[in-house]
Amino acid sequence: MVISGHERLTDVVAAAVEVAAEAAEAGTYTADVGRTLTDVVGKVGARIALDAEVRGFTSGWQEAMSLAAPKASPEAQVLRMPGSPDRAESP
Repeated sequence: MVISGHERLTDVVAAAVEVAAEAAEAGTYTADVGRTLTDVVGKVGARIALDAEVRGFTSGWQEAMSLAAPKASPEAQVLRMPGSPDRAESP
């Protein structure tokens, strides 16, 4: 099962609110605790956004390449680049 970015961020925000509530009940909630929890949520959100951008770019690129690439024929050949490790260099 794949967890969506929205579900991940929802879980992180819920955990941050829970930690804040527990700190408030214990009398240990400070501005630093609030800033730290905010930073955690912000960093997770940034990672989720970056992951979504990369996935979107990758899937878009793959779709574009599949549409632009000519279909391979049964007689397709594999060509090796000069200097590839499986080919001896000529003197």
